[in-house]
Amino acid sequence: MLKKSMLVVLSIPVFIHATSITTLLNSLQHRPEHRLDNLDVEKSTLGREAVSDKLMPTVNIYGAYEVSNSPTGLLPVAPNELTSMVKDQSVGQPFSKGILREGVNFTWPLFVKSIYTLEEKAELLHLAAKEKRKLNLIQREAIVVGSVAQLRYLESLKVALQAKKRSIQQTEMTTKIKVKEGRVPESAVFVLNSNINELDIAMNNIEQNINLLSSKIETLTGVHLRKSVPLRVRRSVKKGEIFALKPLQKKVEASRKGVQAADEAFIPSIVTKGNYTYSQADAYNNGNSVREHYGTAGIYVSMPLFDSSKSTASQQARVDYMKEKTNLDQTKHALSVQARQLERELILLKRSLKLAQKSVNGQKKLLKIAKVSLTNESITQEEYLRYEDALANAKANLYNIRAKQWQDLAQLAVIYGNDLKEIVK
Repeated sequence: MLKKSMLVVLSIPVFIHATSITTLLNSLQHRPEHRLDNLDVEKSTLGREAVSDKLMPTVNIYGAYEVSNSPTGLLPVAPNELTSMVKDQSVGQPFSKGILREGVNFTWPLFVKSIYTLEEKAELLHLAAKEKRKLNLIQREAIVVGSVAQLRYLESLKVALQAKKRSIQQTEMTTKIKVKEGRVPESAVFVLNSNINELDIAMNNIEQNINLLSSKIETLTGVHLRKSVPLRVRRSVKKGEIFALKPLQKKVEASRKGVQAADEAFIPSIVTKGNYTYSQADAYNNGNSVREHYGTAGIYVSMPLFDSSKSTASQQARVDYMKEKTNLDQTKHALSVQARQLERELILLKRSLKLAQKSVNGQKKLLKIAKVSLTNESITQEEYLRYEDALANAKANLYNIRAKQWQDLAQLAVIYGNDLKEIVK
């Protein structure tokens, strides 16, 4: 039992350690947000089928009981047949004030041009939904990668502040000795304590931001991180066509088809219709039971001569098309500018990273010298603290550049439609 308990306890940190950026990104496909996108795609599929259904025949079975204030015919009767019925009153005539009818009818559109165009529009909207699903997933991947990068930045910044705190505390110990010896005033210790307190406040603020980022990541992935996960580049972003425009492009094409379909509403349509009715009643002339059946079938050509609503619908379709087209043009320009800006920025950040690392190395050397100088009392305490601040700021700048690189890389991946699971490991 004890051995089993130990295995359970040991398995917990292994699970946490096994969490990686790939695990986080894979989890996005099992979250409600992705399921909602799948439902949108499924809905668009049904929308496409709904349009196709309009070209399928419809068949109805019906039954009715009709009551009228004067005898009504069970079916149309030829004049010569009616004449023979009137001569012989013993024959029940197919007229009655109460008629029970039952039957079946069908309608089958043979040619309705606008429906074929609407099928094409529905197919384009289906493709737009699929492209949007992929784009939404990549956008969520980018948010996760950017959040993890920001989390790593905050953790590194906290480590830098902790190192600064330890360094000041070491200086505080030597300063207290100098105070006892009367070499420096007691206020020097107060200044150091004040700096340590400010560092504690800054680290507490960092913890609050870390908590917010962890919650953000957990909301998207369902995984609670106790600490950030490593980020490494697997490959660079493949550039090319701006993938983020594809859903909008499909919508524009669909709107164009909508305009075409609205104009085609004025084209004649061909429909075949059929009807069969079986009627039962008591004849009005002698009360005998009569039964008749009657059927028709035909092909009908319909052409609208005037329908103001169709003209209005055509104008609305054109406005919708222009709106979608303008939105596409606006987004295309914005994304093109953003892509160029991110590409240039990544080049500049690569150079900035080297300079920032060089600055950190230099500030570390200067701080060592400053500590010795403070011990020898060749510089003041205020000057020494400025070197502490300079090193902490240099480290913060370095970590911030690294986080910015990942965030820019993720945004560029979204624009060009690169799956971040293939870029990040």
